[in-house]
Amino acid sequence: MSKINIPILPPGSLPNDYQEVLSWKVTEKPIRAIALNILSVLLCVIFGLVFSGLAVSLGKLGEFRFGLSEIGLVFIGLLITLVLHELTHGLVMQIFGAKPKYGVIWKGLMFYATSPEYAFHRNNYAVIALAPLIFISILVVLGMWLLQGTLWVVLLGICGILNASGAVGDIWITFIVLRYPNTAYVIDERDGIRVFLPKP
Repeated sequence: MSKINIPILPPGSLPNDYQEVLSWKVTEKPIRAIALNILSVLLCVIFGLVFSGLAVSLGKLGEFRFGLSEIGLVFIGLLITLVLHELTHGLVMQIFGAKPKYGVIWKGLMFYATSPEYAFHRNNYAVIALAPLIFISILVVLGMWLLQGTLWVVLLGICGILNASGAVGDIWITFIVLRYPNTAYVIDERDGIRVFLPKP
């Protein structure tokens, strides 16, 4: 009985018969940044209605006042949310075998987690992209439920809205990636992606 030798690729490697079919960067065209900001406002409104509705039903919004200590707590909460968002991307990258790197693109004030030159299967990459939106939203809702009747519900709601509106780029990239067949590989870059498919 003859054996078929199929080479086993190291994790994150592209098969030899693949070629790049798309290089997409948000910073490549100014219109993309404008579109992302418009979509971010739309998501802010949608998730604002969702989380403020939860806050009204679970919290004490009538007692909430914005003083210096509340503004400080909101600022700290937003920073924690931004960091947790990127750490979630990085953790899921690690689950799929990559070694993430973190940073900031100062020109657009964009935080990022990336794994340079690591090729993810399309479906895995979609999970990586959407993980912070789903995970942090679940944490926020759970926290609001556990702390219902307290003013912490308001802070959690604000953090949930920021996280959801900040995930607009992740959602956009997911839609781009899912246009390709599940045989595709995706390499993440700081401000975009590269997509690879088998050569015809």
